[in-house]
Parts: sequence; C-alpha cells; structure tokens
Amino acid sequence: MLSTFKPSSAPQTQNAQPQPPSSLYPSMAGQPGQSWGQGYPSYSYAGPSAPGGQVQTYGQPYNPYSAAPSQLAPGQAPPSQLVTAPQSVRPWNPFLSQSAQPSQPSQPSQPGALQPATQLGGGAVSGPQPLQQQPLGGVGLWRPYQAQTQLTPQPLESVSKDEDPVYGPLGRARGKVERALVADNEISPDLADLLAIPNNEPYAPLPGGAAFKPLRVVRTTPLPDALHQELNYKHLTAKMGLFEEIERAWFTVDNKLFLWDYSDGRDFSRFDEQADTIQAVGLVKARKDVFVDDITHLLVICTSSKVSLLGLSRPSPREINLYATNLSADAPVAMISVSGTASGRIFLLGVNKDLYELEYSAESSWFFGSSTRVQLHNRSSGSFANWVPTVFSSGNREGVESFSVDATGSRLYTLHTKGEIEFFDVSGTNFISRGRYSRLRNDLISRSFAGQAPAYSGGKVVAIYPVVSHESKRACMVAITANGESISRSRLTTGVRIYFQSIPFVPIDFRPPPTATLNLSGETLYSSGTVIGVQHDTSAPTPTTTLTTMVAHSGRQASARENFENFSSPVLQEWTTTDVIPSQVWTVVELPSTNPATYGAGLRRSDGIALSSLPRQAVQDARQFLALATSGLFFLVQPRPIDVLQADLELEKDMAINTVRMTFGRTQLAAMAIQMGSTFDLKQPDIASAVSTILLSAGAPVLRDGNSGKTIVFSPRHDGFAALFARLIRPIWGSKVTAPVVGGRQVLGVKEDVLLGVQGRLEGLRKYIDEHPFPRHQAEGDAKTAWDQEELSLHGLGVLLKQAIEAISFVLLLSDYKLPEIVARCEPALQGTLANLTFQGLLTSTDGREVARKLVTALIEQQIGQELGIDTLSEILQQRCGTFVQPGDVVLYKAEESMRRAESTRDSIEREDSLRESLRLFSKASGSIPIPRLQEVSKRYRAMQYTLGAVELPLRCAAEADPQDKASDFVRDGQHPSDPRKALYDARMECYSCVIEALAMFDELLDKATASGNVDSVVTKRDEAYALAIASDDELFHFYLYDWHVSRHLQEQLLEYDTPYIERYLQMTSNTVEERRDLLWKFYARREEYLLAAKALFDLATRPSPMTLNDRVYYLAQSLASAKSAANLGAEDVDFTSNLQERLDVANVQMEVARAVDVHQDMSQEDKATALGQLNQELLGLDELYQNYARPFRLYEPILLILKTADTRIDDVLEAVWRQLLREAASRAGAVPSDSMAEAITELCVRYFPSEAAPLDVLLSVVYDEGSQVVGEPGWASAALLDGGVPLRDLWEGVTSLYEEAEERQFYAEEAALLATKWLNARDTIPAAEVSPSVILTKRGSPYPPGELLRPSRPSDPNDQ
Repeated sequence: MLSTFKPSSAPQTQNAQPQPPSSLYPSMAGQPGQSWGQGYPSYSYAGPSAPGGQVQTYGQPYNPYSAAPSQLAPGQAPPSQLVTAPQSVRPWNPFLSQSAQPSQPSQPSQPGALQPATQLGGGAVSGPQPLQQQPLGGVGLWRPYQAQTQLTPQPLESVSKDEDPVYGPLGRARGKVERALVADNEISPDLADLLAIPNNEPYAPLPGGAAFKPLRVVRTTPLPDALHQELNYKHLTAKMGLFEEIERAWFTVDNKLFLWDYSDGRDFSRFDEQADTIQAVGLVKARKDVFVDDITHLLVICTSSKVSLLGLSRPSPREINLYATNLSADAPVAMISVSGTASGRIFLLGVNKDLYELEYSAESSWFFGSSTRVQLHNRSSGSFANWVPTVFSSGNREGVESFSVDATGSRLYTLHTKGEIEFFDVSGTNFISRGRYSRLRNDLISRSFAGQAPAYSGGKVVAIYPVVSHESKRACMVAITANGESISRSRLTTGVRIYFQSIPFVPIDFRPPPTATLNLSGETLYSSGTVIGVQHDTSAPTPTTTLTTMVAHSGRQASARENFENFSSPVLQEWTTTDVIPSQVWTVVELPSTNPATYGAGLRRSDGIALSSLPRQAVQDARQFLALATSGLFFLVQPRPIDVLQADLELEKDMAINTVRMTFGRTQLAAMAIQMGSTFDLKQPDIASAVSTILLSAGAPVLRDGNSGKTIVFSPRHDGFAALFARLIRPIWGSKVTAPVVGGRQVLGVKEDVLLGVQGRLEGLRKYIDEHPFPRHQAEGDAKTAWDQEELSLHGLGVLLKQAIEAISFVLLLSDYKLPEIVARCEPALQGTLANLTFQGLLTSTDGREVARKLVTALIEQQIGQELGIDTLSEILQQRCGTFVQPGDVVLYKAEESMRRAESTRDSIEREDSLRESLRLFSKASGSIPIPRLQEVSKRYRAMQYTLGAVELPLRCAAEADPQDKASDFVRDGQHPSDPRKALYDARMECYSCVIEALAMFDELLDKATASGNVDSVVTKRDEAYALAIASDDELFHFYLYDWHVSRHLQEQLLEYDTPYIERYLQMTSNTVEERRDLLWKFYARREEYLLAAKALFDLATRPSPMTLNDRVYYLAQSLASAKSAANLGAEDVDFTSNLQERLDVANVQMEVARAVDVHQDMSQEDKATALGQLNQELLGLDELYQNYARPFRLYEPILLILKTADTRIDDVLEAVWRQLLREAASRAGAVPSDSMAEAITELCVRYFPSEAAPLDVLLSVVYDEGSQVVGEPGWASAALLDGGVPLRDLWEGVTSLYEEAEERQFYAEEAALLATKWLNARDTIPAAEVSPSVILTKRGSPYPPGELLRPSRPSDPNDQ
C-alpha cells in the first residue's frame, strides 16, 4: 500500500503525495550520469547538489550510437537526446520524488546498432553493457528488444444508415477484442527480451503488505501414519519425492516403494516385489509404439544392479494401476537420477557421474507376449565404460554432476563437475551435442559472484533447469548457483527446417541474488519464471528450511503503459519473499494443472509464448506448488493479481485500490473489478462496494486530436471490460470450430469441457453486466462525443458477448446431435469452409452465420430422416441459441414440405389442409423468414388463390420484423434517410407490398370474371381478401393500403371504410394532397357529424397551401353551413360558429382586395402576380389586408370595405377615399360628370351606408362639397344620396346645416328645394317622424331671402284642412 512506500531522499513539499519506490522504475531514479536501462526518459534538474547551478542528468538511457556513458561529463547528454519534448508528453510521475519531477523531459534515445563484439571464452560478446561492470562473457548475437506497440490511436466510429443491426455492432466489438488481445500479448514478453535490457535494480520491494506476498503457504498435510510405521523399523535407506503428474508422493524404504495420494490423504499403496534396495525412482512417459493406450507412464525403479520398468495406467484421478512389464536391464552402477522426454526416452545419471539412456523396444504390444529388447547405453563415456568395474573408478572422477531434460523441446542439459554445461539435441533418436560452455566458473569469479578466493564456494552451480518454449524462443535454460544466481542461456529457434550452424551456447544475462546470504541446495526449483530457492539450516536443534521465492513483477509494464502511457521496452524486475518450513524439505514441484507450460494455444501468443499472470488470471487459477518435507506436505500458492486485490481489500479498501492501480495499471484494475463482480459473491458488502468504487472512479473517455482527425481514448472501465471479455473468450477465439479426423470426417475442434468453461465464465460476465449496467453520463461538447463513442462500443461488446454464449450453445448442440454425421450431410464446399472456420469467424462474419444456417438445415434433414420431432428441436434452438441461429429454419423446413404437398395434390381437402398447416408453420417462424423467401411464398399462395396465406402471412412477418413498432415512430419523426429505423420501415413496406399484390390480383380476377359473366366465386375471394386486410390492427399497413387506393384514383372508396385508422389517416393526409382534401369533411358529413365536418372544412380553408382564395372562401361557406346544420341537430358550438362567420366576412374582404389588385391599372403584372400569390396562399386579417395591400396599393373601395367590416372610423382616411372615388367617377371619359358621380354615390352608399365606412357627417360633407364643383340638374346630389339609402330627414338636416355654413348657397338651396319637393310629393308615404321640415314656399329656383331663418316644423293641425 502507498503508506508503506519508502520516502524519497529528495526534499518533499508540505503536501507531497506518498511516493512509490524508485525501484519500480529504476531508470527513472538513479545516480547522476548512470544508465539504468534502455528506452526510459531522462530527467534533469538544477538543485543544491549541482555545482554552480549545473544541470545534472538522472537516469540517462543507454544509446549505442553515442559515446560510452563513462566518457560523458556529468550532466552531458548525447546529441540525439538534446531534443526536448513538450511538457504534455511526459506528465508528472508519482513514481518519482517531488524534486525529481522533470521540468522539460527529453525524448528517449532510439536504440541502434550493436557495439563491436569482444571475444571471451567460448563466445562473442555484443549488445549494451551495464556500467561499471566487467565485460559480460558470451552474450548471444541478437538485437535488444525494441520498444514498440501495435496499439494505434482509435478513430471515432459512427453508425452508417445501411448498417446491419447485428453485424455492425459485432464488427466494432471484434476490433475491440482484437485490440485487447494484442495488448495482452505485448505485456507477455519473451523472457529473452526482458533479459536483453540492462537493469541495475533487478528486485523491487513489495508495494503493499502481506497481500502482495508472492507465495503463500495455504495448508499442510501430515505424512501418512503407515509411512511413519515403516520408518520406525530398522532400515538402511529412505528417500521421498513427488510425482506431480499423477498426484502422488513416493517413498522408498529399503526395497519397498510406497505411493501416497496426497489429494485425499487416504490412499497409500505399496510395491515390495523388488528384492534389492531401491536407489532411485522416476516417472516417465511411456512410448506409444510399445505399450497399449492405457499405459501412459512408466515407473523406473533403480537398484544398485538393475533398472526395472513398471507400466502405470490411471483410469481415474484417484485410481492408478501398476503392471509388470518384465522389462529390465542390468546396471553397471547404481543410478541416482531419472528423467524422460515426452516421446518416451529415458535418461539416468549413475553414481559414477556418467549419463545413461535406457532403450526399450518391441515389435508389437507386450500384452501379446512379443519379445522385447532393453539396453542401457552410456552417453558420457561410451559403451566400454558400461563394464568397467566401479572399484577401478576414482571417487573424484570427473563427469556429469546433474542433468535436466526439456521434455517438450527434446533438449538435455548436463552440468559437469568442472562447472561446464553442455547442451544436447535429443529429438527423435538423436543425441548430439549442440554446445558446451566451459567458462562459467571464470565468468562468475570475474563478476564477483563466486565468493571469496581461493575457494570460490559461491560459484558452484547447484541446479540447472530448462527454460521451455512457452517462456522464450531464445533463452533455453537457467543455472542456479549456490548463492542463488540465475544464468539464462540462449538457443536457436526450432520449428523451421533451415540449416544453419547453431547459435553459440553462451550466457546472455547474469542476474545477482536478492541477498548475499543464500546458500541454496539442489532442491531449488525453477518453473516458468518462478524460482523457489531451498536453503537448509541444520545448525538449530530442529532442522528448518528457508524458501526464498523470486517472482516476476507482472504489472510493471502494464502500469507504465496505462498510468503513464510509457510504452518503452520492458525489463525483468522481481518480487521476493521468504518462508520458513519447520523441517527439511526434500523436493519442491509445481502442479501441472496450473503450470503455464501446460496451457493450450488459447493462453499463448501466436509464437507460443505463454501469457503473463495478468491476462491468464481470468481463466486460470493461481499457480500451486508442493513442498515435501519430513514434517508433511506443504501446499503453496502464488496468488494472481486479482487474489492480491481481494486480500488487500480486506485490509483497507481505499488504500488497496490505489496501490493495485499504481502496481498493475488502471485498465487492469477495472478488469479485475469486473471479474470480481462476475465471479465472486456480491452479497458480501465489502466486495460489492469495492467493485462499485473501482468502476465509478475509473475515469472518463477522452477525445484527442490526431494526424487524421480526432481519436478516442476509452475509459479504463471500457477497456477493462473489453480486456476481460477478450481474456474469457481467448481460449476459443482463434481456434477452429472443427478438426479433421481419419476418414475425412470433422469433429469438435475444441474440447467440450473447454467450451463449457468459456461459456460459463461468459455467462457470469453477461449476468453481471445486465444486473449492473454502466451508468450513462451527461456531458456537452467533446465530452459528450466521447461518452457517446464509449456507449456505442459497449453496446457492440454486449451484443458480441451474448452472441458468443449462444454460439457455444449451438456448437455443443451440434455435438449432441452427432456433429460428424451432420457435417457429412453438407455440400463439399460447405465442409471446406467449415474446416477453416474459427470461432471468431463463426461469431462475427456473415460467412460464419451462413455456415451455421446450413448446418441447421443439415440437422433438420438428419432429424427428419430419423423421424424425430422437429417442433422439439425448434424449441431447443430457441431456448439455447435463439438469436445466434434462426430456430425458425426448422419450422420453415417443415412448412415447405406442407407447401409442396399442397401444390402437388389433386385432392381439394388435402390441399386445403396442407395449405392451412403450411400457413401455421410459416406463421410460427415468421420472425425468421427473409424477405425474398416471403415474396416467393406469397407468390405461391397467390398462385393457389389461398387468400388467408397471401394476406395474413406478410402481415405477420411485418409485425415480427418490427415488434416495437419503431417504423411508425420513424414516420412520425419525418423519415430521415439516415435514421437507423429506416431499415425496419423498408422491411415492413416489402411485407405490405405482398399483401397489395394479392389484393390487386383478386381485383384483376374480378374484372376478368365480370367480363365473362361468372363472378360469384371470385367476388367471395376478393371480399375475403379485403376483409382480412381491413381487419388488420397494423396502422402503418392501413396507411399503406389507403395510399394504394389513392394512387389508383379510388380515394372515394376510402369513405366506405369503417376502421379505427381511416379517420387518423384522413386527418394526416387530406389537407396536403388535392385529390384527398375533400375526403375528411365528406367522411364526417356521411356520418352526420356536421360539427366535425365544419371544423375540417375550416382547417382546410385556413391552412397555408397552394389552394386558391376562391376555394378557401368556398370551404369557409361550406363550414358555416355545416356548423348551422350541426346546430339544427343540437350540436351547436356558438363560439366556433361566431368565429366562423367573422372569418368568412374577412375572407370576402380579401376577395375584394384580390379583385381590386387584379384590375388595378397602375400596378405592373409582376407586382400583381406577387400580390395575388400572397393573397391566395392563406387567409389574412383585416389589419394585414389594410397595411400590406389596400393602403400601399391605394385600393380605395377595399379600404371602405375593410373599415366597414372592422367597424372602425378614420375620418381623414374616409374623407380622402370618398373624395378620390367621387373625383374618379367625375373624370370618367365619355360620361356626364354629374351623372357619373351620382351613379358612384348611389352605389357606394348602397354598399357602405350605414357603417363606419360611410359616416353621415363625412359622407354629406364630401358629397355636397364635391358635387358643388360639378354642373348638373338641381338637386342631383341629394337625389343620388336618397337613391343610395340615406334618409330624407338626415339629408334635410345636413343640407340646411351646410347652407348656413356655406358662402355660396345657391347649390345648397337647390338641394334643399329638391328635398322639400320630395317630401311634399311623398308626404303620405314618409312617416312624419322621418321628415318634417319647415318649408318656405317660394318660386322654384328663387333664392332664399338673405338672413331668413329656417323655422322648425311643427305638427299639422287637422282643422287647417
């Protein structure tokens, strides 16, 4: 945990954060001027220790192009490193002390050519050398590992309009999985690549407490009581060891061999048929050409004079059987060590320090009594040495001290007493020396690794182990000296038959021990990168054994990449720990089930290198070791990073999360959290809380600007999910679905237990993601885009996850139904495609799905041939893999059979039954019928005039194609062409077209039948087809059907439909299409819903559209009529009717304005067209008509109409308009002015009097004033006003008033005289209340006496008559 980190020696600021040890990244914290590893950045600062403010360089990377670091002055950098990078390139690094943070980090130098080789001993030296060290003897000739990555920036993704809803997300997810697999490959480097880079701090302190301990003793099992009883008897020799391959411990007591099943501790077998004392026991593979298949191993029992073989079979994990083979050979000396190869060769080491090989062969199986040949060959001293008596051999004889076999690589390594190591090729029947290194002891002495002179006891090699191919393609073995030093060696790459001379068998790295006090024994174990050193302490009263474990820091490279974006070359740095066993340890082994050497191709890189502990922890348990001691059997576990996280969480959650994040990386932490969520019991509140905290605090995705546009850096939560998913599916991702066997048949390419294991883990992940979906985040700008990109990617990964689970179910289902027989039914081309198909292709490619579909077809044919239930098979497919394959294919096959039966039979009853059955089956599988198949089936139904099938099946397919009715939403939202719902809409339209084709066919048949006179049967079928179509509850189909009617100019037929959708259809379409705009109101009128009809007409008239103004007025008038009809039926809407009347009045005004514009003589044709177009476009208000048309265009009479309709009086406007109208009338060419003006006065008064457009005071004033300017008959103006409807009394009062005010009174006197005459002539017909003027009888035409006053009239006296 962070609190345990050692503080930096540099001064700390007050709020400085806790710093991890610099040893985690040794290149970043060293001494000035020293090189700590290639590929790491250098940091400089000017501090108190820099004399004169000079800049000193820390952690200078090695550069083979530059001068040797020792030749550079302090602080001097090579020329290639003087270019500084932007500050943003290298952020603050919490692995450095506060004072060592770079202000201007420099670019790391690029590795270049190797230094000239130096000849030392048996090989050449080349490559970068550690500073202040002696030259390295014998370094392999290859270039150091170069810093690189295939993880290029990720461009933004988008969903294309024609993207497949399944394969689009699958394609995106495939890229994420491949990227995660590449990332895991890159953090699982070749061991030789790690060793190629010098590292001055090979060991790092543990970043946390006990949780980070790389080896734990989890339990102890005491040795069986029966063994103790045997040991209580007097005996000469007793030995013990482990056969981990068969889960047995072995013990020898004199001539007796015991096998103990340590798994349950109960089984204790005994073999005592050997008369002589047993000197050594070994377990080797049995040769397949000699023994039957049940015999998998041989027990090699060695005495002082004979080597015997026992056959061993293992019918079950808890049961073993031993067989006497009668195979034995005389031994010239006692054998002390036994080992074998994978092919069955047996090698033994004699006490005389010679290496022997036991050869055995038989022409046939020994079960049939065939003769056998057993020979023991001396591989060290030749065959003659076999018979040299040991009495003549010196006790100090030089020879082979120990040997080790790389069983899988067919290599054998021998350690000689002189410290020489030799490498043999034992492939096939070979025993060829490929190299011998004789300077090992001198190299150890020269590098101060051999202890003090003259003994140099530390230079003794106590154990040699092969470095097998899953660890490295170049390093081949490790030798461990007495002080714990490891020497790795190189070897040539195998597998390619290219004949070159061997790569020199020379050291490539000398790795110092973690402490200088180790005194290791030969029981030390090296296995797949883990070293468990065994050191005995016999000085105490009770012997003890110290186990020193050295384990690679697996998170170092991932942490640098994910936390600091540092992709520099990895180096090997290890964690160490010690454990004390309270007795003597005899042997330490690793269980094969957890050893990376036994992992299949799914847990290896493409070149065979096994994945590191971070990637493999998703599918593999922790590595387990056994230590057999005199006090019992100790079970040891090397915890995985996720085990470390879980154990640390139990101590301190927050600190544990931070420590694991810094140790292994952000993405790795998120992946471990998701793995915990999908595999652990989340009912434990601590685990659930920790998982939630890790994922919620993982960070956000970020957009970055790249050379070719913006790129996305996904959040650790996303990358952790992708990494975990990739790791879970990796065991099968690149594996072939099938594998060929003898006879050209194909079987499962992956074992069923592997498939079930992968599926179970994927199902746990799916369940966790479904129950704990990642939360959505609200953001803006680039942040929103980044989150949208992440959600798009997560969606694709979710689709692929579910498809993978179902794909495995599908493959297992095929296996249950005899996969070889199913494949044999397929076409040869399909068989060839399947033979090369991987699970990746099966999941993510269209070819893979096509293969799956055809396999389903073959499965159906197989089941039908065996007369098994198809319905049951369909249900199984639906339950287990309903979205990966189409279970409907099974039903479709059976439906096709019914269809063919209907087409071929002549029996009408059988035909009807077959058609009905085919429709039932097709309907059951309607969700999986492709559109071309639907069109073909519909055509065949139409050919047989099967109305039900031709109409119902396409409608059902349309419903299944879009069960959530997204196509209707697509229509409502405007049908954008890039909308992904368009695909659903198009699919439904294809289904509807099949129905329309059926209806059209029946219409055509009716037309033909009508011509021939036989219409009864055809009418029935046609009516049935239309009834089925109209009965559909699919609104989108009804709209499609109605559109089809309109396209055939049969829109009036729509008024006859009484469906729940016709009204809505007419409401949506009638107002926009000329042929349909009368349908809605007629629809209401036919149903006597007059008020709805009136409102529909009103909407039609007032909606902006290309309709003419005359039509609008017509629809308004019709609307008013319908509203009045509704009132007569008691459904009156008073407000609506009143508003309607007002709108009609205003519309009439607009009509008058349009007519005035049309006949306007002063307007150009262009202006007229523009104005008329605007007036026809929509109905306008009075204010718009006045301000935009009547006033600017000087439409005088429409102005009066607007004022009259608006009931508004504007005196100055009225006076100007009336004068202008009267003057225009007087000026008409060819007419008498007084007559023309009188006609205009009468017409205008008829129209506008009485109203605010013709107020009496303005009207009389203007008319008489303008009339006085025109010569005419006396009283002509008054006569025109009387004809226009102005009352006589009002005229009399007005004239007399004007007479009084006028200077020239002649005209007004004549007008008054006319009025008086009119009154006298029509006195009997005019009510007295209307006209009662005071009359002064004068001679016609004579003027009134000046100054004479008009007296008011009084009622007549009847007596005056």
